[in-house]
Amino acid sequence: MIPVYIVTGFIGSGKSTFINEQLQYRKKLGGTACISAEEGSISLIKEALQLSPDALSAITTNQPGSYNPIADEIATYINKAKPKEVWIEWNGMLSFHQLESLLYSDKLRHMLQIEKVFYICTDQFVVSILPGLGNDVLSQLYSADCIITETDIHYALLRTYNSDAKIVTMPTPEKIAQLCHNSTWGLIPNLLVIGITAYILLVTAFRHDIPYSIHQYFAIVTGLIIEAIPFLLLGTIGSTIIRYFVPQRVLLKLLGNHSWKSYGAAMVSGLALPVCDCAIIPLFKALTDRGVPLSVALLFTLASPIINPITILSTWYAFPDDPMVSVWRITIGLGVALLVALSFRIMPPPISMMKAKTAQNFSYEEIVLEASKSKHLNKRRVLVHMEKEFSQLLFYFSIAACVLSVVQVYGKPWLINAGITLPDVWAIPILLLLAFFFSICSTSDAIIGKSLSTLFPMSSVMGFLILGPMLDIKNVYILKQYMPTSFILRLGITILVISYIAALGYQFFLG
Repeated sequence: MIPVYIVTGFIGSGKSTFINEQLQYRKKLGGTACISAEEGSISLIKEALQLSPDALSAITTNQPGSYNPIADEIATYINKAKPKEVWIEWNGMLSFHQLESLLYSDKLRHMLQIEKVFYICTDQFVVSILPGLGNDVLSQLYSADCIITETDIHYALLRTYNSDAKIVTMPTPEKIAQLCHNSTWGLIPNLLVIGITAYILLVTAFRHDIPYSIHQYFAIVTGLIIEAIPFLLLGTIGSTIIRYFVPQRVLLKLLGNHSWKSYGAAMVSGLALPVCDCAIIPLFKALTDRGVPLSVALLFTLASPIINPITILSTWYAFPDDPMVSVWRITIGLGVALLVALSFRIMPPPISMMKAKTAQNFSYEEIVLEASKSKHLNKRRVLVHMEKEFSQLLFYFSIAACVLSVVQVYGKPWLINAGITLPDVWAIPILLLLAFFFSICSTSDAIIGKSLSTLFPMSSVMGFLILGPMLDIKNVYILKQYMPTSFILRLGITILVISYIAALGYQFFLG
């Protein structure tokens, strides 16, 4: 399969210059083929196959006859050039799905493979031209793996169009060459397997020379990761399916007003929609933009990760000797979510606090999700998103497991030897803080909570299990792309205070 690098963007954005700089830096002119779908003022330094924009604009994704002749032309060109890589300069006014129809056609699907998609834009284009363009142009921006800008002043606006792409400002050719390589996220599972295998070999060869605490540390880390992988994978699959294939109009119908029916639907929707806390925030923003009351949207956002069936399953798995932990996590968690949501209904935030960072209300991704034309969501893009999300979650979970294993192996004996016991009033805020930093995903944080239960009182662990799905460092980062800091501060403080009171209540009545 020949790797394909696609450069898109509005006319005049500098696509030809970008390709020329990269070809000169990489010094692969002899092994490179170029295909151009538009004629700009600057020519490519490598003679390109010139495609007719009129013929391309006539492509209809579900009619092979509209693109097979062009696919034949590209296949003939590739067979003659025999390149090691292909660069495509795509027309700024054509849909990216038309290009996908070409590259995934019967003639080319076994010959070419999309490696990276670069979208180039200027500041003036983003602020004045882009909002008025149609879905065809937005499809290019949504499909990009990397967005290249002049400055970072429109970073938040671009994030509303594409939440997954890497955004870089005026990158050097060397930086672009690095971005052309495959993402290292996909290597993380392999590196974990290699690391565990290397440790087993070292233990076999030098088992008498390695301190017992090191053995214990690696055993705990390995156990946590192996136990969490199935739940991380299930959570990723579930959230990806919901993200791409469940129309938001279903939620709008259930959550569209202040009735108790809407509040009830918001609390139990997570049973039918297994969305983890990683994917819920963009959905929260989309719901509020479409008129769902803030308190109802907040209740859906906070309750869904807790009542997620995969979260319930992982909690039951982590605490098999005490199934009531799962029951109380659901009950108390839903209570906390409801109180937080009602606080925003009783005391609505001022308009200035709710003003979004950008005036953009409808991202291209949301438009696609609402459309019935699911053919636009090709299988490869869904699988790539799933792999990326799973690898990122596994990476951060591994970091959390390593840190918490240090506490388990070295911190616990120190506390015991020093005769230090933490009262609940102090243990609870400590674990709430740990939840903010180390609760990686609601579908697997019960595994970490179980490891903490041998060191901290169960009431503090319950606080960890409640707060983590609602508020962690990852969620705050994502929320900052959509909402102002004042709103995030109020939401965070409210969740923290109510979770603390709930954990104390658990200790008082059930501890």
